Amino acid sequence: MAGRRWMGENGVEVESTTLKGRSVFRVTKDDYFVAYCATMEDVATFVSPDSLVELIDFTGWPEEPDTGP
Repeated sequence: MAGRRWMGENGVEVESTTLKGRSVFRVTKDDYFVAYCATMEDVATFVSPDSLVELIDFTGWPEEPDTGP
């Protein structure tokens, strides 16, 4: 199961996940795997943490109520 996701500059995406029972960050760039990182300091070698924006998954959220006439 995927965890939280962030998008950074230049097509870099960071996702929290579990690998062999440990929490890690998976870094990808333009949908290609770059690295697994143990800490956010490790992630900072690929993208500035200040540039990361969290992506929110709206899948499964209730739809807007119909406010038609």
